[in-house]
Amino acid sequence: MVTAFEFALSLVEQLYTESVAQEVRDSLLVITENDHSKEEFNQVEWSLDHPPHAFIPIANGSNKIEIITMADIVRRARINVVVASAKKSLQITASRGTKIVTDKSLSMAVESIYYLIILLVGLGPRGQGGGEGTPLVLMAKQDSVTLTIAFLEESTDRIDGAICSSPEVPQEQGLAKDKRITAFPSILEKLTCKVVDGAKVVIDGKLITSKWLT
Repeated sequence: MVTAFEFALSLVEQLYTESVAQEVRDSLLVITENDHSKEEFNQVEWSLDHPPHAFIPIANGSNKIEIITMADIVRRARINVVVASAKKSLQITASRGTKIVTDKSLSMAVESIYYLIILLVGLGPRGQGGGEGTPLVLMAKQDSVTLTIAFLEESTDRIDGAICSSPEVPQEQGLAKDKRITAFPSILEKLTCKVVDGAKVVIDGKLITSKWLT
């Protein structure tokens, strides 16, 4: 669970300041060691003069801890978040059979413009994170509506985030070109862009990626 926390807190720190991220961390009573878990390249300014509008698409099988952790932490930082269901129903069945009711369906979510897009991950074979069976990776590859929302074109104003096996998607959409990313170990072997294997969270410009849920 540490990586999910660090990924979300890194987003908050990039969008606001280290002190805001620390305030959120303290409110969660989270104590983590300083293990140099984050690496940043090609540093650019993320800060805004207004609360960003974020989008998190989820599907049946998505990892329940990542969903709750991400939505909770970014909302504590006063980021407007829409958690959208890839199904017609607002309710999805996350990992371990957990029922989650989303804010909107995917078809309704397309009506808005998002500054921050975050792709989470589901469970692969044998309950392990990542793999070709990951619901959101398959959804992003096959669902044209999802691609229209999440990775239509590279924008200088938008931030893209991906966890575990989801970094496959920005690479396939050309958003990882000339950027360094990290991902689930088995996915790293498939990536053709520059990879960073030692860090839990990697930030390159306005693309942020994370290894996996630990």
